[in-house]
Amino acid sequence: MSTHGESFDAGALRRLRERGLELSKPSNPAGKYVTHKLHRGTGYLAAQLPSRDGQYVMLGRVGAELDLEAGQRAAELAALSAITRIRSALGTLDRLETLLRVDGIVASAQGFYDQPKVLDGASELFVAALAERGEHARSAVATPWLPGNNSVELVITFAYRE
Repeated sequence: MSTHGESFDAGALRRLRERGLELSKPSNPAGKYVTHKLHRGTGYLAAQLPSRDGQYVMLGRVGAELDLEAGQRAAELAALSAITRIRSALGTLDRLETLLRVDGIVASAQGFYDQPKVLDGASELFVAALAERGEHARSAVATPWLPGNNSVELVITFAYRE
């Protein structure tokens, strides 16, 4: 229970609402794979992309079609999709022990080198919503393009209570 007498799940949703964010339907898989896999206390999410109500948004390369601030918002939306997926996979965020690793891939224009700053948008949301359970190790990778012209892709590993 949190200091407000609420479950962790309810607290996370409240913290998101305080930031003006709500969980929404994530996009459908882009291929023949499952959205998540749970195995012996470790969860793996398929790539999470910036979406709203099941539609990809914030398309393009950071440093070209999107500036740094827009890239950070795209990373935040991808993180929001990830929280939605984790909650769906576990039935409640109460079962989430911690995020372990976030691998972030940023579609980047030639000469754009601030991928870690872009991914800070995701990292900041994870900690804001999930508190210490949102802390994670992270990598930042640049690529010239992502599938569907998406700007940011997050691959997440987390620990959960069985």
